[in-house]
Amino acid sequence: MKTFLDYRPAHLVKGKNNYYVAYSVINPESGKMVNRRVKLNYIKSAKQKKEYAEELIKQINSNLARGWNPFAVESEDKLILFSEAYSKFMNQEKRQLEEGTIKAATFEDYAQQINSFFEYLGKDLFLYKIRKADVNNFLDYLYIEKKRTAYTRNHYLQSLRTFFNFCLKKEWILENPAAEIENAKPGKKKRKPIPAAVLNSIFDHLAEDPQRKYYLLACWLLYGCFIRPSEICGLTVNNISFKNQTIYIPAEISKNKKAQVVTIPQNIAEYILELRLWETPGNYYIIAKDLKPGKIKISDKTLRAEWIKIRKEMKLPDCYQFYSLKDTGITAMLKKLDVSQVRDQARHSSIAITDAYTDRADSHGNDTIKKLVFVPEG
Repeated sequence: MKTFLDYRPAHLVKGKNNYYVAYSVINPESGKMVNRRVKLNYIKSAKQKKEYAEELIKQINSNLARGWNPFAVESEDKLILFSEAYSKFMNQEKRQLEEGTIKAATFEDYAQQINSFFEYLGKDLFLYKIRKADVNNFLDYLYIEKKRTAYTRNHYLQSLRTFFNFCLKKEWILENPAAEIENAKPGKKKRKPIPAAVLNSIFDHLAEDPQRKYYLLACWLLYGCFIRPSEICGLTVNNISFKNQTIYIPAEISKNKKAQVVTIPQNIAEYILELRLWETPGNYYIIAKDLKPGKIKISDKTLRAEWIKIRKEMKLPDCYQFYSLKDTGITAMLKKLDVSQVRDQARHSSIAITDAYTDRADSHGNDTIKKLVFVPEG
């Protein structure tokens, strides 16, 4: 019985002005053999062009032998270098940052984490050459050699998934090499609530430093108003209602993308008045560059970095993290107010989430948060 191939293998064609990989394949719709070519003139380096051509020929022939048909997947002429894909991805994310659809911290994470993978690869590979094993090896490097936590390792993985999904939609790759890699199981939460005596000493330490009076406010907002660090960095003076004793969290800076209002406990409201914030221009961020009100927005990483500095000054353990202020505050408020009131103040979607932040403290409430003098007790 006579047999025939429904393709002609790929080979290199070098002309005076042309440099391309050519092959032929049957068009399923017409049943005719059609010539295909992948132009390589855009690659300036002769060495890189030759290397790419050799690898591309191997890939195309291997795919053809397995029954792959480019009429079903039109991607072989769109393959680009990792650096080019990374640049295009970051340009898109920059535009989303400008429109407010992603946070500055997310943009910074993408830039740093994807670039770390690029540096790990050691050279600028063509995108199609990156395999699942490359991503796995990089994650092992982070977790085992660099001793990063499972949480950090998973964060890098999520950034790579997002990047390769972008590449997949652009049809630069046939599959996402990070898609099927599982998250590592995180260890026990390192962060712990801060004992009242320790927390009072931290607040006293900050109160003694005039340069940190607005950073102390940021700590109070996290502890008593449960406003997240990234949200604190986005608050302006206009967001404070001195009359209603509330803070408005705009949707564009809120974690859940919903505009919400939180109540300011009495002692924190008095501290805000002590700072005379009403005299500050309304469009100023409450805490900005140099840890004081201003026009230049800072990242929540700046708040965390300052906390680490304070922790070292006071020789406190690593388990007392900046976000521990929120854990501690929720636990303490549950001893004074009904769980539903604490849930609303923390802007949790359910009481179960509020409980997850606490050490199962007993809760009973009589006073309203506005009348609440909310300082660490113990």
